[in-house]
Amino acid sequence: MLPLFFILLFILLLFPETAAAGSKSGLILWATVLVPSLLPFSILTSLIRRYMAGKPYHYLLLAAGILSGYPIGAKIAGELYLDGSLTYKKALFFAGFANNPSPMFVLFFVGGNALHLASGKYLFYGLVLLSSFLGSLCFTLSVPRAPRHSDKRPCPKTASGKQLPFSKIIDAEISDSALLLIKIGGYIMLFSILASLMRELPLIPYYAKLFLGNILEITTGNAMMSEAPLPHNIKIILSLAATSFGGLSAAAQTNSVLQNTGLSLFHYLIMKFLGGLFALLLGFLFFMA
Repeated sequence: MLPLFFILLFILLLFPETAAAGSKSGLILWATVLVPSLLPFSILTSLIRRYMAGKPYHYLLLAAGILSGYPIGAKIAGELYLDGSLTYKKALFFAGFANNPSPMFVLFFVGGNALHLASGKYLFYGLVLLSSFLGSLCFTLSVPRAPRHSDKRPCPKTASGKQLPFSKIIDAEISDSALLLIKIGGYIMLFSILASLMRELPLIPYYAKLFLGNILEITTGNAMMSEAPLPHNIKIILSLAATSFGGLSAAAQTNSVLQNTGLSLFHYLIMKFLGGLFALLLGFLFFMA
């Protein structure tokens, strides 16, 4: 890995303006979109989870995770696994299924601004959710049983909310959520820089850039897809597959919330890869007519 780091450092020094522009783009996205949308969801869902310990309302929390976007769905699934509300296989399933781009991102940026789908953007978002469901279901059904160590769950960092004053609870949740958002911001900036540099490097063929852009980060990838010289229905199908997969930036964000939960990032990536394949098949079914 060390030679790769030196190569990346050399590229940063060779293209400082591009790196700065990518960093600025990632920072703007983080500050203007993710912090206002994710921070309240992260704080409130964690507070609800604390106070509902032992109550069968966790599926409502997972629904909130689906609506809030990366990586809140995986965060909720990991926390519910830690407090015993979900079994290992259910937590694994929901870490994949409930962890998707937010409806606002898919409907208005991908479906609206990038692909100009009009009312078709709602079908597009429905197919993203269906693909995520199918990919997560197929993988968890193929897992014969939970790992031996999965019954030895890592201990949660804090005690039950009922045993602490509310002022300490809210302080702890704000601190934890702020730290999570800082980590997410760092990942977004790094991947935005990589995506910007990748677009500028002259040695990479155009369609390789298009592929890598969608693998790295779906905001950049979908923007590139919208400008690609491809038939419109092919753009829709490929964007659907890329959006369902989510990109490595979203995977890195998800890893930050799955650490110390006992859930595997590798399994998560398999579920998202399967979701991308299902999206490709569904895209051909619905958009090639």
